[in-house]
Amino acid sequence: MRREYYCPHCRKLLNPGTLVVFIVEHDQERELVLLAPELGDYSIIYPASFTFELGTLYTFRCPLCRADLSSNLDQRLVDILSLTDDGSPVRVSFSRVFGERATFVFAANGVDEYGEHAERFDALNFFGEAPDRDGD
Repeated sequence: MRREYYCPHCRKLLNPGTLVVFIVEHDQERELVLLAPELGDYSIIYPASFTFELGTLYTFRCPLCRADLSSNLDQRLVDILSLTDDGSPVRVSFSRVFGERATFVFAANGVDEYGEHAERFDALNFFGEAPDRDGD
C-alpha cells in the first residue's frame, strides 16, 4: 500500500510521485531533497552540490508553504502527517540529524518505531504529558 505524507501546516501532499519532497537547509545552503516513502528506508536523493555532514542537524521545510517542519516534541525530529486506512491523520516523525536512522509513527494503539537509532529517543514522552520537574 502506498503511504502518502502531508505538511502539517498547509496539508499539501509531500509525495505526489514515488518520493517525498522537502527543502533542506543548513547555514546558507538550501536544496530540494527526495526521501524514500517506505518506513525504515533511509534512501535520499540530493544534488551533488549539496554536502551532507554526518551528525549535523538540518532544517526540513515544506516545499510548498516553506514552513519549518521541526518537531515541537524534540528539536532533533521532523514532524509530518500521514493518513490511516480510515482517513485519520497520524504524526510521522523522523530524525533530522544526518546519518541518524530513527522514525516514529503515532497510532491510536501506541508508537511504531523504525531504524537502528530509534532507541536514542526512548526518554521522549510521545503522548504530550509534561515531565515531572520536581522529581516526584
